[in-house]
Amino acid sequence: MNINHISEWVLALWSTGVLKAVAHAASRFFVSHTKNKNLLLLNEWAMQAVQYAETHLQGSAEKKQSALNFLTNKLNANKLGLKFDSKQLDAVIELAVSTLHGGKTND
Repeated sequence: MNINHISEWVLALWSTGVLKAVAHAASRFFVSHTKNKNLLLLNEWAMQAVQYAETHLQGSAEKKQSALNFLTNKLNANKLGLKFDSKQLDAVIELAVSTLHGGKTND
């Protein structure tokens, strides 16, 4: 198979719309995969922040602020800071606290 045959196949796939559909599906897959990875990282970092705060700090307000600061710094360092708002960060920290305490409410 030479370059002319390959270019004819690509042109035929493009003109029928098959190549466009495959490119669109691949694009959607990569976007959703990236979003999923970002959410997994957010949850992992929130758990790390809460575990540190629970171990080294006193008072729930101080613990929460420390976890929020850690999480914000980690997101900014990885250029993900603008992808999550304060409500989402608050929710993921509360979820990490709940998970750490085995589903019980925090102090």
